[in-house]
Amino acid sequence: MVQAGINQEKVFNEVEADAWFRRNASYGVQAASPDHHVLSALRAVELPQQGFMLDIGGAAGAVAAGFKREYPGWKCQVVEPSAEAIAAGREAFPKLHFSQGSICQNDNFSPEDADVVIVSGVFCWVDRLLLSRAICNIDLALAAGGLLVISDFDSPFPRANPYKHHEGLYTYKQNYTDIFTKLGTYHLLWHESKTLSGHTAYDSKDFYDRQWGTTVLRKDPVGRYFRAS
Repeated sequence: MVQAGINQEKVFNEVEADAWFRRNASYGVQAASPDHHVLSALRAVELPQQGFMLDIGGAAGAVAAGFKREYPGWKCQVVEPSAEAIAAGREAFPKLHFSQGSICQNDNFSPEDADVVIVSGVFCWVDRLLLSRAICNIDLALAAGGLLVISDFDSPFPRANPYKHHEGLYTYKQNYTDIFTKLGTYHLLWHESKTLSGHTAYDSKDFYDRQWGTTVLRKDPVGRYFRAS
């Protein structure tokens, strides 16, 4: 049973976001390689020469920097709870824009402002009491016709795993793409699922505990609905 009384959002914003960055800082300030799963996914769809990309929970901006390298005409913003990650990102990637906050705080998002929203490795940390708020904030930020990239654990059924770096916290694994397609306003464009290996965080013997999926969805709140003549 998941332990009650732990405010996962508060712990991540105040403690664990910085702690995570310190543990991963060695590669967090290098632009993501062209074969990164998020960049590969976006390469599978056609993007215009200009636009606005929002990377939610993007740490020091490695993925955003990789995106900016491939799409130099785009404005790229990273929303990240870790002040240390933002400081490192601003020094390493001066062409990116950073703001401090989390996926659960809607004052970070302007309505229908983003043409692409990336949420990579973030949903699994969201407090379950705030999951619907996080989904609402993403939908709020993404323009009609825009693309949503979700890259996260891809378990076929919900599961909560104890987080080894902080007692009382959990990583939550489920099919997050399904949440958006069930709304009826998101259309699946591209999906890839693979088994993670070679990292201590993914050493579970359970096959489904190590599944990672990357999805591209198009937001279409009008055209997806049938109109009777």
